[in-house]
Amino acid sequence: MGTTTFYLRHNDIGRKLSNLKKKELKILDDLSPYKENHYAFGWEVPLELHNGNVYILIFWQGKLMKIEDAPKTLNKKYYDRYRGKTLREYEWTLLKNLILNQVKYLDKTFKKELRKKRIIKHNQKSV
Repeated sequence: MGTTTFYLRHNDIGRKLSNLKKKELKILDDLSPYKENHYAFGWEVPLELHNGNVYILIFWQGKLMKIEDAPKTLNKKYYDRYRGKTLREYEWTLLKNLILNQVKYLDKTFKKELRKKRIIKHNQKSV
């Protein structure tokens, strides 16, 4: 087991990894989320996972983070760039609601699939 490093591309201007030279890849490889400067060539190193530790990771507004760190990191009011307004809700509150709604939706579709399978099995037995 080793270390898994996640690299995030900032924007479309950031160069592709396949186009970087060996020296640039070496610089990128030396980046760490624990150092002050963790940006290079349009890429960022947000986090590293060590020795097979399993964490639930979430991606919000271009940030990749562990779910345990999300309430501390997303403690600012949500700025809606499309409306140009800051909403009264915190980013963490919005993300939490989004996750819970998605879980409810997935649970609903899962239960529908189980019902369909049960109905199909029941119909096959009765034939």
